Amino acid sequence: MNKLINILFLTLIVMSPLTSSAETPRYVSDLLEITMRNGEGVKSAIKRVLTSGDRLDLLEEGSTGYSKVRTTEGVEGWVLTRYLMNAPSVRKLVASSAQKVATLELEIAESEEELQTLSTKITISNNENMTLKETARRLKKELDFIKTTASSSIALNNENIQLKEKIQQSDHSMQALVLENTAMKNSEGQSWFLIGVAVLLGGIILGLILPRLRFQRKNNWGNI
Repeated sequence: MNKLINILFLTLIVMSPLTSSAETPRYVSDLLEITMRNGEGVKSAIKRVLTSGDRLDLLEEGSTGYSKVRTTEGVEGWVLTRYLMNAPSVRKLVASSAQKVATLELEIAESEEELQTLSTKITISNNENMTLKETARRLKKELDFIKTTASSSIALNNENIQLKEKIQQSDHSMQALVLENTAMKNSEGQSWFLIGVAVLLGGIILGLILPRLRFQRKNNWGNI
């Protein structure tokens, strides 16, 4: 791992431009910490401590091995030129890359989790869809059965109506027959009543006539 870092570091140094200009970006080397001083030389007071990978703007490159720089916060000071690089340190790049990899891995894990959740939802939706289809088929069968039963019920109802009409017609016929029979019975009763009256009158007439006939016969026999 250290060899890889050293190779990348040397490659970056070789590929970087060697010329400097005002406010040219520079980066603190792979040393963990360097000092920023108020002036050139170790006798100058330390202004602050810079860490590896800090970005600096190169303001001036001195002849004593020190360069004047400015931090991203606007603090200006002098640092040793040999501790500056034209590109971020490999340590910083590796750390940044590791952070990006971790972020990407986290995003991938979240995406896989979302995909699993979505797959589960799709499976549930498919199961619900199958259940709805089965329910629809069952309801359709029940509807067809109800339609068939309703048709049979309508036919039976029509037959029932026809039978009721026939029964009513039969009732009317029976009532007419009863009336006719009653009339005939009344007529027959009147006939027997008249016959009885006639017989009674005949008996009375005979009762009146027969004594007279007997009396006349007796008279006729007396005259002889």
